[in-house]
Amino acid sequence: MSDCPSCGRYVGPYDACPHCGAALSGRTSVRRLKVMALTLAVGGLALLWLLTTRTDVPTVPIGQVNALMNLAYVRVQGQVARPPTYDPAEGYFSFWLQDDTGELYVAAYREASQALLALGQVPALGDCVTVEGTLRVREDHASLTLNVPERLQVQRATPVTRPIGAITAADAFQRVRVRAQVRALRAPYPGLTLIRLRDETGEIELAVSEVITALGGGLPALSPGQTVQVIAPVTLYKEQPQLCLACDADLTMQATSLEIAPTTCIGQLDTAHVGRWVKVNGEVTKVAFFSAGVKSILDDGTGQITLLLWQDLYETLAQPGALVPDARLCVQGQVNQYQGTLEIVPELPIDIQITSPPATAPPPTPTTTTTAIPALPHTATPAPQPTRISIARPTTTLTPRPTVPPTKAPTPTTVSVPIADVQDSTHVTISGRVVETASFAQGFKFTLDDGSGRLVLLMWHEIYDDCWDAPQLNLGATVRASGRVGRFEGQLQIEPRWGGDVKVTAPGDWSAPSQPIGSLGSQLGDRVTITGQVIRTEGAGDNAKIFVGDDTGEIVVFIWGNVLARVPHNQGLGMAGTRVRVTGVVQTYRSNLELVPLLPYDVIVLE
Repeated sequence: MSDCPSCGRYVGPYDACPHCGAALSGRTSVRRLKVMALTLAVGGLALLWLLTTRTDVPTVPIGQVNALMNLAYVRVQGQVARPPTYDPAEGYFSFWLQDDTGELYVAAYREASQALLALGQVPALGDCVTVEGTLRVREDHASLTLNVPERLQVQRATPVTRPIGAITAADAFQRVRVRAQVRALRAPYPGLTLIRLRDETGEIELAVSEVITALGGGLPALSPGQTVQVIAPVTLYKEQPQLCLACDADLTMQATSLEIAPTTCIGQLDTAHVGRWVKVNGEVTKVAFFSAGVKSILDDGTGQITLLLWQDLYETLAQPGALVPDARLCVQGQVNQYQGTLEIVPELPIDIQITSPPATAPPPTPTTTTTAIPALPHTATPAPQPTRISIARPTTTLTPRPTVPPTKAPTPTTVSVPIADVQDSTHVTISGRVVETASFAQGFKFTLDDGSGRLVLLMWHEIYDDCWDAPQLNLGATVRASGRVGRFEGQLQIEPRWGGDVKVTAPGDWSAPSQPIGSLGSQLGDRVTITGQVIRTEGAGDNAKIFVGDDTGEIVVFIWGNVLARVPHNQGLGMAGTRVRVTGVVQTYRSNLELVPLLPYDVIVLE
């Protein structure tokens, strides 16, 4: 009411008419309106706070994440599907979470990741995780950003004690506890250490990524022969089970030693023991040298067995001269059979103990003989020419390396010669530096140079897969190789008979200048390194095209099938967003720029 009902004049906000003094009834005062408005605003905010704090965050199956959910705050639950990554310099922590419907990338940045580490809530492979965060959905990639570390909950399964021989592919992501002896350590590429473990039932590899040392205090100093206890989830690599360390504290040294082979009388050994590990005690009755090593006869009174020592093992013995008749030995190794004769084949110098040295007896010296060897049974296949077809990405399985190399029949003594003196149809040992690499349909080629000449080292796939030093076999490495010499198209080449015939005596630096992808147009024929993310993948049974991009551009990485099958963690190349580092030769095909890696370890899957 704005007019006075008595005099009809305008009264404004007054409760009484300022003109005639008449009381105005039924009007709400401005003061009361202000109080009501303030009360309503506070009540609304309180209700909103109550609803926000009392309403559960929706739990979303990973497979249902779509573009309409971009920037939505959700909860997801699943299992950590890959080892986490951590960059201390950038303060960046990430992992992949999967459920029955799909897989999602989860990341925490700087303060959030530091708080996460401080809380000790660091997910590891195989852990069950519940996490809340903000979705970032792009065309080909979805991720979740963790902003509040307290919103991540980790459930780690209780480990199950298992003998190594009982671990199978069906145990994937199962946390197990094993007690084993360290047999070997190697680094197939920077950032990954593989520790080979053995107990009385079998052997398995333990993978330790650089993330473990970055998050913890580092592993204890390990050497072959030490006994350790490991708690780790089971993972699969090339369909074979292995262990993946989740925390450095999960690997502990054991004070008591572990027997990895049962002590057995030689007379009790038969063909049923072939492939098993045993320990025997006996007296050396005979020693014979051959081109690839030394054979001795052990006798314990119940029977005899051949002790086979490959040359590289014999050369590392602390007292090789003590391996003579009348010496008593304690030996452990795998039982093998060659031409109906049982052999025991030790793997490391610690597998051979001299329990009673002989009286004064000069060490035997190998006799030197030279006999012609038949020509090579294989002929190298020329490198294939690129043929482009576009079908599904190949899935290949690496042939597993045998635990113990096959026994060699006695052959003519190996002659160590300069490359310039190598003759066709001989069996020799050479040493040289790798100056050129190449792949072909059935294997790989390495050109060796020792200053006197050059020779091609030809390695068929099964030989390359059997070579422990394959990760270091690249440009610049110094290599010692034994094998038969033949010719292909007039060029001499040496062909080893098994992986142990090839040893990298001095690793080389095969790195190439790191270049932005956008700058490669003027570097045709050059060997360069790029780092970027997989955008998409096209492949076929004999090749694959990986489209890799960085902030400057995009390039096709063309990988032959035999190289792709041997790239560590190659399954990551089929996933958009995977970061990779590739070293290869810049080429063009139909006017399109390509980068072609020549060897498996020229391709590194970073995350």
